[in-house]
Amino acid sequence: MEKEYNYTYIIKMKTNNYKNKKFILSIKKEENNVLQYGDLINVEGEYVIPLQQRNYKGFDYREYLKTQKIYGTIKTSKVEILDKRKINKLLMISNDIRNSIIKKAQIMLPNKTSSLLIGILLGDKSQIQEEIIQDFELSNLSHMLSVSGAHTSYIVLGISYVLSKTSKKKAYIITILILILFMFITNFAPSVIRACLMGILILGAKIFYCKPDFPTSISLALLITLIINPFLINNIGLQLSYLGTIGIILFNKNIKYLFCKIHIKEKIADLLSITFSAQIMIMPIMALKFNSISFTFFISNMLATPFLGITMILGFITIFISFILYNIAKMLAIVLNLNLEILISISHFTSKIPFSNIIIKTPYVLSIILMYCLILVLNYICTIYKYNKNLRLFKRKILKLINLKNIIKILNIIFIIIIVFNMFCYLYKLIPKDLRIYFIDVGQGDSTLIITPTNKTILIDGGEENSNILLDYLLNRKIKTIDYMLISHFDSDHCNGLIKIIENLNTKNIIISKQAYFSEEYINIAKIINNKKINVIKVKQGDNFKLDKNIKIKILYPCNELQYEDLNNNSIVAKLSYNSFSILFTR
Repeated sequence: MEKEYNYTYIIKMKTNNYKNKKFILSIKKEENNVLQYGDLINVEGEYVIPLQQRNYKGFDYREYLKTQKIYGTIKTSKVEILDKRKINKLLMISNDIRNSIIKKAQIMLPNKTSSLLIGILLGDKSQIQEEIIQDFELSNLSHMLSVSGAHTSYIVLGISYVLSKTSKKKAYIITILILILFMFITNFAPSVIRACLMGILILGAKIFYCKPDFPTSISLALLITLIINPFLINNIGLQLSYLGTIGIILFNKNIKYLFCKIHIKEKIADLLSITFSAQIMIMPIMALKFNSISFTFFISNMLATPFLGITMILGFITIFISFILYNIAKMLAIVLNLNLEILISISHFTSKIPFSNIIIKTPYVLSIILMYCLILVLNYICTIYKYNKNLRLFKRKILKLINLKNIIKILNIIFIIIIVFNMFCYLYKLIPKDLRIYFIDVGQGDSTLIITPTNKTILIDGGEENSNILLDYLLNRKIKTIDYMLISHFDSDHCNGLIKIIENLNTKNIIISKQAYFSEEYINIAKIINNKKINVIKVKQGDNFKLDKNIKIKILYPCNELQYEDLNNNSIVAKLSYNSFSILFTR
């Protein structure tokens, strides 16, 4: 991978002490430092231990690298190439095939759509534009950029169609071999291993005239995956992949039955039931890991799924034909490009639908467990209703349970629970707590969160990164309301990180100083503040704010009248006082 100042590669050691251990190699950008897959090199450098999580419940880079079986980073300025193509022949061939697919896609399609095709076919998102990735995430279509069960199904369907005139046994064997090759080409991504292993086990059962057993197949696929790398249990891609598949196995028939009952056509019911089944199972984990839920996933998936199938099949056919008849492949590429543009348009359109992505506080693990229990109980009731032989008797029992007296009892119980819960929450807020101050690692710049004894929140600055670091931190702290946001000054490394907070959380008041000049950062944030209609408090030397019973902030700077020499130094200096001590906040 090429970065601004370095080339980065994944290398496998051959020395006795670290044999077969993987590392990231970071080399200074020079012409003689460019490496190729399979190069045998001699390298000396500095070993860098991967960073652990920087903030509360933050991203842990060390744990992530463990899921990739990577031990850390080696930094060096120069490498010595000893030999070329010194790697397992099968790995070399699969890498050559992968590179050929990428090159053909880049030749026949524009950059925008070729990068998307590579992401869909191979799961490589490194070249896709950030805006497109964001649209796919917001529209709940990001699974299309990670090769999974749907992709494997289309591959199996395409191969089955091509080999339809041969014997079934031969077709199954050829399909298994192609799935194994596909795992090599996609670098054994966890979701690919799961999908391909399940496909291989099911096809293997058919070869030996056994009935396919989905629960056994998925369990065995997971066992093999974890034997290869136990740390993959923490990989979110693997978790979503397996949970989505389990959802389809458990709920698909019942949900399709319900859709058919409300007179939805069978083909549409098939498509919707698969989407609903997978999403129901992964939604609690999405809420836990990404602080978001979507209620428009069925719209985006219903519109995009047919085009995904066309893209998968037509994409592989076009690239295969390009090696033999390039002109014909070029014509097919026109249709393929149109199909990819439609996919991009669908993701962009559905990402703008209201409630396409709702941000929530990080739920408790107990809440997630209860959600899964509720889902499974409802599915069980639906199964009983669907398959109960004596349906009339079942309906009579249900009607007996839901008579007027029982309904009143249930409503009373619910009403009492709501009152008790609200009283508990109210009384808990009245309990005096200590003043809490958290210093947040936001990279360049700084950020401070203050929580008062009565749970008022004060956020001071947000760092430079306009990323999710600060937003995720606040949601993990179960904070969705900022009572006071204090922007010390409008240098990018202090204010840019606040943009996502203002856009996504409920910000009541923003404290700023009188501006000597209007910087680009100030103008950008001012537009967002005006659109959100947030109260702005402009402060000067001597202003006082009482934020809590025993907490006040006194503004020490800037002066009321800025002098010429102060034009580039108009940041806020404030003193926070609490009981017997005070804290000075300065630039």
